[in-house]
Amino acid sequence: MRKASKQLYRFRGYILALFAIALIACPANPFPQGFSRIAEFVPYIAALLFYALGILLRIRARQYIGQHTRGSTHEVGELVTDGPYTYCRHPLYTSNSYIALGAIFFHLDFKVAYPGIIFITAILAFEYLLARAEDRFLEEKFGDTWREWSKKTPVFPYNPAVLFPKKGTAPKRTFFQAFKADASTWFWFVFFNLIIILIKLSTEYHNV
Repeated sequence: MRKASKQLYRFRGYILALFAIALIACPANPFPQGFSRIAEFVPYIAALLFYALGILLRIRARQYIGQHTRGSTHEVGELVTDGPYTYCRHPLYTSNSYIALGAIFFHLDFKVAYPGIIFITAILAFEYLLARAEDRFLEEKFGDTWREWSKKTPVFPYNPAVLFPKKGTAPKRTFFQAFKADASTWFWFVFFNLIIILIKLSTEYHNV
């Protein structure tokens, strides 16, 4: 189990890239034509909400954790329990899930249910497995300190206060500094969504 967890963490970026490629390869849901069918806007509203939640939660988490590892192995200097980590153990994985769900709703046609259900199930399962792998690593490193914290802190948030945690330890970064620290993430986020938009526009052009 430990070896499998390490491999999952090591190749997490490649796995997400494969998810993204597979998603783009699916037929695109065309942009709504006019306002006659309000139901056609529902997936886009859902996408915007998931994107907003994911981006805000990621920035808030980055304010408190400082420099997190982007390498192929788990590394951590201290156990962070402030800010969003007061309400959930894995706000970054949660934010990844929200952003991925946003992309799924933005791109796929939910009139055909199966692709959407498959992608949603797969991305949530993947992020959950990553979270559990990190739990095992943190428990080994911090022992009873982690166990006490985990007893009162769920894996993923169910309290909306995770976005606006109560006052406690001051964050290590300002909101803007945390945003800037994730510059590569925002680049790929914008790049991926531009591809989706171009695919949608191309689909509409060929259907005219």
